[in-house]
Amino acid sequence: MITPAVFLAVVKFNLLRRPLMVSTTAQHCLDVDRKKLNHMVDNGELAWAWNLGLGQDRNDLRILTACVVEHCMGPIKEIGATKNLKLPEVLGLILPQKRETVRGTELQRLFYCHANLIHHLNAVGEITRINEKLARVGPNASPRFTVDSVAAFLGKRRVF
Repeated sequence: MITPAVFLAVVKFNLLRRPLMVSTTAQHCLDVDRKKLNHMVDNGELAWAWNLGLGQDRNDLRILTACVVEHCMGPIKEIGATKNLKLPEVLGLILPQKRETVRGTELQRLFYCHANLIHHLNAVGEITRINEKLARVGPNASPRFTVDSVAAFLGKRRVF
């Protein structure tokens, strides 16, 4: 039997691993359709959301997982009400804080996206890649991007 304490520990662990949630997952967790989810973002019920898409559509929505958890279970004690958080605090929940760079593979996990999106964001100048020779295989084969450029990108792409 899963106790509430064990359940919350799993939720908190996943908040760290997957700080952003794709819209379909949010819809399932909140038991709403996409129209209702968009309404919840637009009216501030889900205070932190970003459109990571490219081109005219820009409908690749990511929602701060803590917002969805808060909507279902109330504020997370260690974070507080997400609507009261400022952008630097939210970026602290998403991005590594003690490093100046983040690997592309790590961005894929944080943004819950495919490598193609990271590549395209770099190609159009939305995020800045570190110019370096990469290993052919292994963990060092993934390009690095500046945390500052990713933070600026998220600042520009917030959905209000």
